[in-house]
Amino acid sequence: MSRKKLLIVINGMLTTSRIAHLNKNLKIMKELFNEIIIIHEGQTPFIMKSRKVKVFCTGIPNEKAKISLPLRILKYITQELKMCKIILKHAKEGDFALFLGIYQPIPLLFAKFRKCFTIIFGGGFDITRAATENKFFNTLYFIFRWSFQIEMLRHFDKIVLETPSVKDFYNLGSFDKKIIYASLFIDNIFDLTNPLDRRDIDVAFVGILSKEKGILKFLESCSILKSACYTNAKIVICGDGILKDKVKYYINKNNLSNFVQLKNFVNPQDVPKLLNRIKLIVIPSYSEGLPNILIEAAACGTPVLASSVGGIPDVIKEGETGFLLRSNDPNHIANRIIELLNKPELLEKVSKNAYEYVRENYSYEKTLDVWQKIFKKLEAT
Repeated sequence: MSRKKLLIVINGMLTTSRIAHLNKNLKIMKELFNEIIIIHEGQTPFIMKSRKVKVFCTGIPNEKAKISLPLRILKYITQELKMCKIILKHAKEGDFALFLGIYQPIPLLFAKFRKCFTIIFGGGFDITRAATENKFFNTLYFIFRWSFQIEMLRHFDKIVLETPSVKDFYNLGSFDKKIIYASLFIDNIFDLTNPLDRRDIDVAFVGILSKEKGILKFLESCSILKSACYTNAKIVICGDGILKDKVKYYINKNNLSNFVQLKNFVNPQDVPKLLNRIKLIVIPSYSEGLPNILIEAAACGTPVLASSVGGIPDVIKEGETGFLLRSNDPNHIANRIIELLNKPELLEKVSKNAYEYVRENYSYEKTLDVWQKIFKKLEAT
């Protein structure tokens, strides 16, 4: 059933992973809507083109260099107002507005002014990012950011989460009446093409190099593995992010360069090939929604060792579809890596189970059916 119009409003830089996530959203939404308007920051339209889809950019470049706080505020307000102008021009009463990113108060206000039905598609929420080295100011910063996010959630008509565990992890029970559950599908390019016993990378971290992803704890666990003389293992870190220089420094300072390889993000089409080289992926995050890399790894038959945060426990059942960390403690991470690499039969079992699980639960057809039912129900309210 095709509906009238959907606006997709995005804040933040369109990284490679965000573009992939966005294109999955689009593939679903193009089946459900006659017209899609995409509004995002920056200057570069993203890649998917279609007669149903129109893309509008604010035209303001995303600076990688640090700028002063007053300039950042001015840029933020200018971005928001440019988005609002596009919303006023294209949104009409009864349209759906899907927000990918929570830090958009002014566009949300304008979408509601135009009487759109507003939805936030929430993954993980921002609970660990630090503002300064000062613990007191970081505590104040955390309180402000978390309070702001909760206040934003109050003003959306619906909140889409990927699994029930995301709601429990972030303590969002007070929004029960607003919450609906839906995820995205696994792309067909992700498949098991290389048996586990033929893979050449023993352990890998694949993702954004930031505090909330636990990369520093993973590095510390690598030092422990080296100290334990577990140096025959091949370890790869593949990613980019604000901590990249710190990761390089740690590797050099602790003489890990012959033990841990640091690689840039690979092109999206090459990710399946990379995953089919890995025996065990580690996700030591402090906070998550449902990480794409977890589903993609499982679709390639790659076992995952992950923190029990966000939606991860809904997918990983210990020793069946993956492995859960009790904490981000580097000693615990190192001990579990050693334990699992010494149990190839268990890794094989989990590889098979996880592969079958995601094939059954994250297919395009099943995901499309879930979203169809969601919008049909919303239209009836």
